[in-house]
Amino acid sequence: MELQRAEVIALVRQTVLDPPRGVARLLALDPPLQARWIGLGIVMTLSALLATLSEMMLAVATDHRIAPAPAPITMVIVQGVLLVYGAWAMAFFGQRFGGRGQFADALLLVVWMEFVLILGQVVQLAMVALFPMSALVLTVALVGLMFWLLVRFTAALHGFENIALVAFGVIAVFVGSALFFGIVLVVLGVMPAPVA
Repeated sequence: MELQRAEVIALVRQTVLDPPRGVARLLALDPPLQARWIGLGIVMTLSALLATLSEMMLAVATDHRIAPAPAPITMVIVQGVLLVYGAWAMAFFGQRFGGRGQFADALLLVVWMEFVLILGQVVQLAMVALFPMSALVLTVALVGLMFWLLVRFTAALHGFENIALVAFGVIAVFVGSALFFGIVLVVLGVMPAPVA
């Protein structure tokens, strides 16, 4: 299974414009599980590098008046945990509502979604370097793209047809997960408890 550059570009375009067909095409490739984990490692690393570069650019732009970014290795680990949890949640909660998707396929879709978002981050960094005022607009656009892909990927993976319900489910799982992990981090002392 090898994709040429033109095929990758076409798949990225199809992923954004027609997610169900993009998902079908991705799943039809059926890479081995090992390749999916390798892909996870690659996007984890690329995402952490981009985040570090972004923080460095922001530090220069603000004359180092912002808090220093976490170490790159920490960012890689956090990114990996979030992506694996995202794949697990996509498969697990979808199955609870009658979906047919499996973790291995959810992992493939999450890795691909992260790759598409990384391409968006590259464009964002280039645009911000040229037009600093575009940072907020581009950030909102990337968040919107992430939500769009997550909802459509989840629906396509499990065979769900009601996109509105899937969107509601994604938001509910996201909020619930954020609350749960926030409480865990406070209990473990990783994050300070909020002060009233």
